Amino acid sequence: MSMLRRLASRFDDWLDRRRMEKRRTTGQDERVIVVPYPGWATEDFLWLRGSVVEQDKVENPAPAATIWEDLSVTLGRFMAEEIMGATVSVTVGELVTTVKTDSDGFFNVQIPVRGILPHGWSSVTVRLEDFPGMTQAPLEVSAPVLRPHAEAGFGVISDIDDTILRTGIAEPLKNIRTIIEADAEARVAFPGLPELYRGLQSTGGINPIFYVSSGSWKLFDLIAKFKELNGIPKGPVFMDDWGIDETRWFKSSHGAHKTATIDRILATYPALDFILVGDSGQHDAEIYAEAVRTHGTRIKAVWIRDVSGNERDAEVAALLRDAEAAGVAVFAEPDLQQAAVDAAEQGWITANDLAAVQGAIAGAQHG
Repeated sequence: MSMLRRLASRFDDWLDRRRMEKRRTTGQDERVIVVPYPGWATEDFLWLRGSVVEQDKVENPAPAATIWEDLSVTLGRFMAEEIMGATVSVTVGELVTTVKTDSDGFFNVQIPVRGILPHGWSSVTVRLEDFPGMTQAPLEVSAPVLRPHAEAGFGVISDIDDTILRTGIAEPLKNIRTIIEADAEARVAFPGLPELYRGLQSTGGINPIFYVSSGSWKLFDLIAKFKELNGIPKGPVFMDDWGIDETRWFKSSHGAHKTATIDRILATYPALDFILVGDSGQHDAEIYAEAVRTHGTRIKAVWIRDVSGNERDAEVAALLRDAEAAGVAVFAEPDLQQAAVDAAEQGWITANDLAAVQGAIAGAQHG
């Protein structure tokens, strides 16, 4: 199987090179854009990721689009032509770092910033300098970067799929419309969650929130717009590369991607403890239980939104039992209301924050 994957990966790379060679000789057909994702930083380093794609496929649907129109737009996002071998520069103060995009159109940089980035959110400049067959002028955009405040008391690592919004990942055949829904305005935030996250972030955005999804980076702009529309705090996002390479056919396993991301975040910010928030539909309970075994009491709490049936609920309870025995606050419930009560008792959110969470949940139940 690994030999077959290797051959498929090499064939895919050959097609990418052929496509770029054709673009180099014939010139570009559509406007090309650079899409940076929110970066994250320490005193010493900045990490920034992004992609370079043709703009024509990255479109928004009509507000009253049919399921077929939504499907067309969603498929268009996945079929958007990635630009291999594009030259992208990232400017931080007087530092300029140049990088090439890979065969999937992604760039990924680690920049030694030597303390020049302030705490909190700031912006760096990302410039699309060149790509094969380029005829348009260079394109310059800003990218947000988070360096957590020195006063941060803890961080939050949150799942996205079926944790902050309904995606239907747990039951894809029953929720196909939700999965392919291409309009961020039509997606639904779980009641009380925006209020809880804003409380956890604290006044001035002191406590950082990181978001992890096994979904494709090609859906990043929808996730970002959804969070903005629903008042969910911004934070660095870690999504997955979907495509063929020598280690996989299509995408990483949910567990491998999320475990590696959690380990990386905790290693990057060793002075911070973290709250982990997920759902019972996939493998968050398994992943978070392993995080507790690996990182101990640096995991302050594990909160699981219950989106599954009784059999899975029993599995989740068993998985989290050891975490609870280790002194980690553990909650598995449909609306995280009890988790918010515990957060208020721990001093992680204020009484006003708790009232806002409870009010949102009660309003949804009676709405």
